[in-house]
Amino acid sequence: MARKKQVWTGYAYDPRHRGHDHALAPEAAARLDHLMGSLMHEAELDQLREIGVELIPWSCIAAVHTGRYLATLDRLAREDKRRISLDTYLAAGTIGAAMVGASAAVSATRAVLDGRVRNAFSLMRPPGHHALPGRAMGYCIFNNAAIAAAYALREHGLRRVMIVDVDAHHGNGTQEVFYASQDVLFVSLHQYPWFPGSGDWTENGVEAGLGYTYNVPMPQWAGDEMYLRTFDRLVAPLAERYRPELILVSAGFDAHWLDHSSVLGLSVRGYYDLVERLRTMAELVCEGRLVLLLEGGYNLGALGAGARAALRALRQAPPPADPFGPCPDRPVGGIDDVLDRLVGFMQLMDPDRDFFSQDAVIPYPVKP
Repeated sequence: MARKKQVWTGYAYDPRHRGHDHALAPEAAARLDHLMGSLMHEAELDQLREIGVELIPWSCIAAVHTGRYLATLDRLAREDKRRISLDTYLAAGTIGAAMVGASAAVSATRAVLDGRVRNAFSLMRPPGHHALPGRAMGYCIFNNAAIAAAYALREHGLRRVMIVDVDAHHGNGTQEVFYASQDVLFVSLHQYPWFPGSGDWTENGVEAGLGYTYNVPMPQWAGDEMYLRTFDRLVAPLAERYRPELILVSAGFDAHWLDHSSVLGLSVRGYYDLVERLRTMAELVCEGRLVLLLEGGYNLGALGAGARAALRALRQAPPPADPFGPCPDRPVGGIDDVLDRLVGFMQLMDPDRDFFSQDAVIPYPVKP
């Protein structure tokens, strides 16, 4: 009898995301429906293990968000309001859909920590990384990444979680949740100055969290090469230093060069290479424990192709053909000065190590 092939990569999805919808909004149910249709058409999901979404208790949400905020959400829903903040709408099923989205993030994290899969992707919405402890922002209601990290720390006894945010916009909500904590190392690569206006390289944490927040403002049309250089010079050495027990990734696909919400210039192949580096890093520092959480991505073609590339990198499959090719625009400005400052700050926080080498601390296979 042939031995059943081990499936190492899982995904979490639940159609109840459709309860949060606005036909005229960029972040709407059609976005995820199109993505899932694309992945099914390419038979990408057939290669993965589906992770059932189990609803988490409200205590998981309350570990990140304030009681006053949750009470306000409940009141606004009962009053049939249509907006939580200027940039975040409210629908009849918003709270339930956001609860399922956070639950999918936790379910994917639990599956990885329990060893049922090696890595996973929570293919859910609404996104979460702009959601602050006390208010909604930027299409985000509950902070999925922060909730998953808090769950891992509390329920699985982890001491160190790393969150890497590659959405085009700064993950200000995630940063605020853990800004004074050393339990979570937060690293964000994003366009700056851009929405939401935060994310300067000088934002490094406070109190016990000083040295556990690293922001990399990427220049206009940064492109694949600049992202990968940032990863090799900064993100990999940070992981080697911190030795996280779990890596969570706020995976936004709005940094693709076709997406209207940024001018960062990543390609589909660039996303594949980024996730391949993250997977390799996780294998070397935390036994492969890696969970991607869907954030932004509003050009439907780029979103589908980018997510497919990410899934193929997670399961160590060859990269897909890039239907759009590389960004036609060249970078406006460089990244090395910022990286020098951040590497210098990392050296200040850990003076016994030499982080000034141009070579990656964690080796990566050369890609054709």
